[in-house]
Amino acid sequence: MAATPRTPLIDPDSLNLWGAGLGAVAVGVVSFGVILLPPAATVGIVAGVVAATFFFARPAWSILLIFAGRVVIDLLWSVGGAVGGLNLLELYGGGVAALAAAYFFIELRRVERQAGFTPLMVYFAVLVLAAVRSLNVRDAAEILAKYISPLLLMFLVASLVNTDLLRRRFLQLITAAGLVSLSLSVYHLATGQRFQFYLQGYYRLHGGYNNLHNHALFLLFLNALIFFWVMNVHTRAWRFALLVIQAAGLLCLYFTFVRTALTGFAVFVVIYLLMERRYNLLLGALGAGVLLLLTNTSLQDRFYDVVVLLGDDDGADKRTVGSGRFGIWTSSFAQYLRSAPLDLVLGRGLGGHYELTDVYADLYRSTKKSEDLDPHNDYLSLLFQLGPIALVSYLSMQLLAARQGLELHRRSKDPFMAGFGRFIVALTAVTSVTNFLSNSFIQRVTVAWLFWGMVGVVYSMRRELPDEEKPTNTPPPRFRVVDGARVNV
Repeated sequence: MAATPRTPLIDPDSLNLWGAGLGAVAVGVVSFGVILLPPAATVGIVAGVVAATFFFARPAWSILLIFAGRVVIDLLWSVGGAVGGLNLLELYGGGVAALAAAYFFIELRRVERQAGFTPLMVYFAVLVLAAVRSLNVRDAAEILAKYISPLLLMFLVASLVNTDLLRRRFLQLITAAGLVSLSLSVYHLATGQRFQFYLQGYYRLHGGYNNLHNHALFLLFLNALIFFWVMNVHTRAWRFALLVIQAAGLLCLYFTFVRTALTGFAVFVVIYLLMERRYNLLLGALGAGVLLLLTNTSLQDRFYDVVVLLGDDDGADKRTVGSGRFGIWTSSFAQYLRSAPLDLVLGRGLGGHYELTDVYADLYRSTKKSEDLDPHNDYLSLLFQLGPIALVSYLSMQLLAARQGLELHRRSKDPFMAGFGRFIVALTAVTSVTNFLSNSFIQRVTVAWLFWGMVGVVYSMRRELPDEEKPTNTPPPRFRVVDGARVNV
């Protein structure tokens, strides 16, 4: 299929004028920083100007570096200092969101032809309304960047990462960056970190991350990506090396004892192998999983809440299922249904979901937590803040991602592309499950970027497929002409 012609919103002649204007602004900003701001802030401004210049000069390769950089920067949580009250992660995420929004606008005519553009615009419109209705401006801006940036980046990946070389480099760079994180996890496991961090009855491994669940969800994504590579490499040496890495990744994931991530990886393996029709391997994986569950008392204890939830008791035990999730979900949803009509339709604004969990915090905790209590369900978080219109828009974008993956799986003659289609279908199922079980691929920015970045790759691959022949409504002929005479068919 021929490549889509590039028709940017701003024509090339105007771009020269824009470039000159932005260059003048950049010089002014740097001069202002040198004269009036502290050295750290000035260095940050200069770095931002250089990064922005490179981004617009080499957008495709910048996208690759942005994703790999996010994985590594996530490990630098202990780096102190702030610029304008923003830490390193917030500066990086906010800066990328601003650059992505600017390029999205410049490439709007090309981007608007992507599948999912309409629900994205609906989602963005409701987000802006929710930001306007929020009382805390700083928190609203942070949440807005968190929710918008993954989807902007998805569309930019789909538009810019548009060759087989770029797509493979994108996957390879993210894998390489992920191995940096995994190496730190293995190091901390070997040096006994998990015996120094105790949470809810277990010693746990949080690796190079400050947040245990960030660590577990990244390991979930990385293990899924490595599993894809294992299934799609063709040399014995590479497969053996990847299997060793997979074993290390799964061991680190296990020692997080985060049920959401463990469940997500099980879902991924089952769906991927079903689509591959590798039934013997699937039976082997299921058998190993059941055997591990039957012989491992820690896993039995971690997943015993499933038995409680499915039981007949409707008392306090069920309210505390899943570290209190069931109680939080039911009480906060009941509070949402009591909202004013406008809040039911458009949500309570960015950050407003915390108001609905206060009832649970007051009733079932001896003292209310000093920080806000999250609903522990990404879809409820969206519903409470943005309302059902935005939630349906987001879910439709997930569904479209799975459909694009299915198209690749069914129609691509390239084994790698077909395998990646299966990867996206399985990963979309994983995000759906984990988003329901906890705050996962929406609230946690790094894994949200990675998921939607992969969706962008599948959109890019989908454009390589030839158009399907469309059936016509013309009825078949009832006769044919033979030697000048009509013969009934």
